[in-house]
Amino acid sequence: MKKDVAAKWDTLEGTGEGGILPYLPAVDPAAAEDAPKRPAYPTSRPKKTDWDEVEHDVAREEAEEKLEGDDALQKLFRDIYARADDDTRRAMNKSFQTSGGTVLSTNWGEVAKKDYEKERTAPEGQEWKKWG
Repeated sequence: MKKDVAAKWDTLEGTGEGGILPYLPAVDPAAAEDAPKRPAYPTSRPKKTDWDEVEHDVAREEAEEKLEGDDALQKLFRDIYARADDDTRRAMNKSFQTSGGTVLSTNWGEVAKKDYEKERTAPEGQEWKKWG
């Protein structure tokens, strides 16, 4: 809840004569330019940590990270899905789910018409079982 008037009480118990001092924090123009964008919380640690810098470093490391094998493939699919429009996401979801994980298509025009459930083949020695 926001106060109607930004004020600071000079005493807890009033005398009936007002007792409220207007509160406007002093702003040094030089300090305002150097002020952090996020609030700085008090800490007892001798070394202050710039969390914006840490976040920037982690993002840079993730971008430069070289994955191999299955991890690289998963990251590729994750990136495609993250940058895709709604039709592409819909196509990826439907093709993957209805094919039992054997097809992943990004073309909604093709996926909307095709029934991947009829084309499914089970691994050797197994059979598809319909649930529900």
